[in-house]
Amino acid sequence: MKNLLYVFFVVFFFSCSLTKKEISSKEHLQCVENKKFKTEFFKNIDIIDSLITKNQNENFNKSLKFISIYTHVSFESMLNYSRTYPYGVYEKDRKAWIDWYEKNKCSNIQFKE
Repeated sequence: MKNLLYVFFVVFFFSCSLTKKEISSKEHLQCVENKKFKTEFFKNIDIIDSLITKNQNENFNKSLKFISIYTHVSFESMLNYSRTYPYGVYEKDRKAWIDWYEKNKCSNIQFKE
């Protein structure tokens, strides 16, 4: 009787683990990532990365505006004397941008106007 119960539990747990792997595989196959959006999104992050400690010019501002269409950008932090994007705020926002993309990449993100 003990052996039968043991076999039952082993079979049960094995079947549960297979089901979980199957679901994970299906979710992975259903991921529809818009490659054009990804390229544009990360291109804008690269522009910000390259100009954050330099001249925050028109390209910098255009990139911030593009990203702000999809995720939060702390524009209020730029209301300082020098009208620049503080590096500490940028680091925090950048992490949120990457997290936003990772959470939403499989939903075939479309460009907004």
